[in-house]
Amino acid sequence: MLKEKAEQVVTELAQKIISSIGPSKLVVGLSGGADSTLVLLIAKKVTELDPRYSALAVHCIHGLDADDPVWFKHCHKLCESVGVEIRTPKLNIVYGNGRSPEEVSRAERYRALLDNLDEHSALLLGHQADDQIESFLLALKRGSGPYGLSGMRFMVHDDRGTLIRPLLELHKSEIIDIIETLGFSHVFDISNTYMKFERNFIRLKVLPLLRERFPGIDKSIIRSSKLCAHEHDLAMRYAREAYERAFDRQRLRLDITKLDVSDEPLMLSVLRLFLYEKLIMTPEYNAVMDALNLCRISPDQSTVIPLEEGYEVRRFRNFLYIVRPSVCNAHGQYELNAGKTLRIDDYLYSLESCEDGFACDRVVLDFEFTGSMKLHPKKRGHSREIKKLFTEYSVPAWERNSICLVRAKGTDNVVGFGDLFITREGALENSSSQRFCLKIERA
Repeated sequence: MLKEKAEQVVTELAQKIISSIGPSKLVVGLSGGADSTLVLLIAKKVTELDPRYSALAVHCIHGLDADDPVWFKHCHKLCESVGVEIRTPKLNIVYGNGRSPEEVSRAERYRALLDNLDEHSALLLGHQADDQIESFLLALKRGSGPYGLSGMRFMVHDDRGTLIRPLLELHKSEIIDIIETLGFSHVFDISNTYMKFERNFIRLKVLPLLRERFPGIDKSIIRSSKLCAHEHDLAMRYAREAYERAFDRQRLRLDITKLDVSDEPLMLSVLRLFLYEKLIMTPEYNAVMDALNLCRISPDQSTVIPLEEGYEVRRFRNFLYIVRPSVCNAHGQYELNAGKTLRIDDYLYSLESCEDGFACDRVVLDFEFTGSMKLHPKKRGHSREIKKLFTEYSVPAWERNSICLVRAKGTDNVVGFGDLFITREGALENSSSQRFCLKIERA
């Protein structure tokens, strides 16, 4: 390849990014391989074409390979020669309990990369055309539907932020040709030859046979992938309307009563949208079906559907929740003053100013109570047992150990119950004083 042609490809892809997003910090997921090296060169070219953009490389240290120092040194040298800042977070990879090292590494790597994003940034990744083809075959092996078969998009904008994959129209051989023509080298990851990894088996064993027998197989797979993407997008437009009617964003739950659980195609699409609220990777079909079955049966608080990245799907009454298991081993009483934050295991407690609260800037959080104890919410005409109030206020069983009585310091008066309500006693206090309420957050 001529140098002029290689430079033209880099410039055209840089201009495509500029035309797709406004001035941003471009965060490059840099491994040191050929793909991510070309992405780094494209990001640098963007900053040269428009100084309002900036570039940052992030090289994740997995700590699982003896060659980690080789990759680290190479990436530092590469970024120094190009003139791009580099960060090197160390991943905490703990696998087991059914999660493979590859799965955990992928999730932790994404998390580390996304930690470097803000509202004015985009994550650039090095996935290319060969990755698309391999992903299609892997998704086919797993029995994926249109979304899994649709492959990756040039740009995705969701709750994670903006993700851009500029190399999806280039094959690995073309990428290597471009960077070598421009005078750059790359490190070869020997793990790409390990046949124990499914993707490597597809790449090294399956695809060569398919290409020998069907020379046009690459183009056919990419075309099928695009058609699946179109079908999926059309289905999601219809499903999103139903999803928005049932989704409670504040409490991250789905109201089952607002959905027709007998409509399996629609429900599967709605549940995928629900799981995407927290998951980075595509949820497994079995997990989606388990969630659908949980919607169909009578409420069962003990059923847990494990997901990737430490999340779970649970049901309480007529709501489906995505939760991350939490710990709150609080016992006895804890003092809390306005302006301070108290941490108990996985929860943070603080007093926040609010017009409709209690007039106490110093309180005691009391975790020693029984379900038969009665409280009188200020908006109720009479008192009621705590165990019934939990149900009335839709507090799932797995969150109840974080809820406490809020007592005015120096008295036995209960002025509130967790962050659920102010009691009648709390509402009757001096109305001229500044008023507060308890706020409970996950740490």
